[in-house]
Amino acid sequence: MLSISQLLKEMPDGYEQSCFDEKAIQRKRGISEPGDLMLLSLFHLLNGCSLVEISEIARLTKLGDVSDVAFMKRFENCNNWFKWIVSRLVTGGALQYEKPGWLRDYRVIATDASDVTEKGRSGRLYHLHFALDIFKMESLQYYITTQKTGETLKNFTIEYNDLFLVDRGYCSLEGIEHCLNTNGYFIIRIRKNCFKMYDNDNQQVDLLNHMQSLKFEDKMDLSVYAIGKKTQRIPLRICAMKKTDESILEVQKKLRRKESKKQMTISDDTKKFNEYVVLVTNLPNKDLPDKVLDLYRLRWQVEIHFKRLKSILDFGELPKRRSESVMAWLNGKLMIALLIEKIIAKGNFSPSGECCTEFMA
Repeated sequence: MLSISQLLKEMPDGYEQSCFDEKAIQRKRGISEPGDLMLLSLFHLLNGCSLVEISEIARLTKLGDVSDVAFMKRFENCNNWFKWIVSRLVTGGALQYEKPGWLRDYRVIATDASDVTEKGRSGRLYHLHFALDIFKMESLQYYITTQKTGETLKNFTIEYNDLFLVDRGYCSLEGIEHCLNTNGYFIIRIRKNCFKMYDNDNQQVDLLNHMQSLKFEDKMDLSVYAIGKKTQRIPLRICAMKKTDESILEVQKKLRRKESKKQMTISDDTKKFNEYVVLVTNLPNKDLPDKVLDLYRLRWQVEIHFKRLKSILDFGELPKRRSESVMAWLNGKLMIALLIEKIIAKGNFSPSGECCTEFMA
């Protein structure tokens, strides 16, 4: 079991001075030292102590003399301080794993988004957008937004030769063009009818028709192009494979549950399309479809990261109502997750995905 003292040891250099720079402490009244404010904040974030309980803990431990309301305001002021700490932690991956030779020139990044719901009657929904370097196990970028901001590669800053692994929710031409405009690369899981694709004869491509003859372990590598916003051709590759019979049965069950729950009918073509893993990429043809499909498996690591946030740190629900408190709570939880990640990274575990041999449905 990790202790608060262990987390404090992993704080980045200069975090105490940044407490004053980021105005978490503006007047040395009530709580005067950064270390004391951080201790009380960690009690609040980790143990779920109420504001009244924190006020009493501060008095008993002589960490400060604050009312529950005064601590709430102090905690809200910690938001930028927490963000400063997170910004230092996300660039400090403690362990690097050997990368396959063909990926030597790429920084491979898995991204995803997760919902966070506010407790109480309002039930407001926030989104955490996250990017993880899967070979360094290093958190690179994160954004906390309202539910109005959906999943798109446009949410992320993409640098030269970044290679993004993203799920179906990110499959849009806008996101693809954003990546191409910054000289980045992508492997995106696609859904049926996400956007139109054409062959070299300018005929629209029916992917399902191309995949019909695939058997398990067969791979498809198809060159297509899409039409961008300025009507320019965007060359793309489609890499696909058929799932195992067991995976197909599991997908069919999920789709039936979805139909029942949402009182909707999913088309036969969509059901058939879900029997395949279909990826779109701009990687060069020298990278065989086997490599592209195998690499996409590693995206599971960002899913594990979200599970850690939600199950271990109760990140999935917000005990706050004021928007200032909400953001401080979210960034504080993320700060703790990254501190834990830093501690875990000093251990020895493999990100290779050997324990996860099937694609996610």
